[in-house]
Amino acid sequence: MSEEILLEVKDLKVHFGGKKLFKKPRIVHAVDGVSFSVPKGKTLGIVGESGSGKTTTALAVLRLVPITAGTIQLDDMKISTLEGEDLRKSRRRFQMIFQDPYSSLDPRQRVGDIVREPLDLMEIGDEGERDQIVRDLFAQVGLRPELTSLFPHQFSGGQRQRVGLARALATKPDLIVCDEPVSALDVAVQAQILNVMRKLQEDMGLTYLFISHDLGVVQHLCDYIAVMYLGQIVEQADRISLFKNPQHPYTKALLSAVPKARARDGSEEFIRLKGDPPSPINLPKGCRFAGRCPVVMDKCHTVPPELKDQGSGHMASCHLLD
Repeated sequence: MSEEILLEVKDLKVHFGGKKLFKKPRIVHAVDGVSFSVPKGKTLGIVGESGSGKTTTALAVLRLVPITAGTIQLDDMKISTLEGEDLRKSRRRFQMIFQDPYSSLDPRQRVGDIVREPLDLMEIGDEGERDQIVRDLFAQVGLRPELTSLFPHQFSGGQRQRVGLARALATKPDLIVCDEPVSALDVAVQAQILNVMRKLQEDMGLTYLFISHDLGVVQHLCDYIAVMYLGQIVEQADRISLFKNPQHPYTKALLSAVPKARARDGSEEFIRLKGDPPSPINLPKGCRFAGRCPVVMDKCHTVPPELKDQGSGHMASCHLLD
């Protein structure tokens, strides 16, 4: 990535649990040494199945879960070391769009007040101007400004997610973290929301960190993709390289499950993974994917592979590639 970097995450670890009286400590390695960067005005997608650590990574970037180790740098600001009032003031620079548009909006508040709340909390603009700012935000995300007086239950799922998007935009953030923002919506509505997000990115120069388990959605919006498995990134590349030439067996299995991503001539088979991922409490010694890998070798069970550049910035961690 030769572009100007906005977000840089280095060796991020998020572990839960710890010492217990008279018991062996049980530590959940939710995120275990993750590094990535997101250029300004671009989108990095983090994909993986449930339990891979992608949402915990997003929450750690936003400082919504405690960080065990590592650094998070947003432009000139080191987010990972901020505390108290400094952290509160910095929040205007990074916002989040949540997965569920039904539970992420207060049902007792009018939607105009929900979008205005960040403006009041961060003291953005003159008090008399804030209602007009809210109306402008509604127009930007494709909602009629006169709808500001309604309550969330009077909106459809797609409209509620647009309200969530307007709320995230209110503070004019540098970074928006999107935690599966379209997974709870119908397919037709998903496309509408993704198109709105793309247009806003082009118009406002937004940078997205996009969390998803749906590679079809990621293919539509993301410039770069990182694939996570059991708390670690196993492959990372630009979108075209990853979809055309996946390197890691896990990525190949994920892609084979997406009909649009498979070759049209039927030359690629569907790869069925057996079993479940290991426990994040008792991690295997070698490669974390070895127990489910269709091309596993003896070495994989004892030696953890390194995430290495396989050419042109395409990173992957697999002993087969050596």
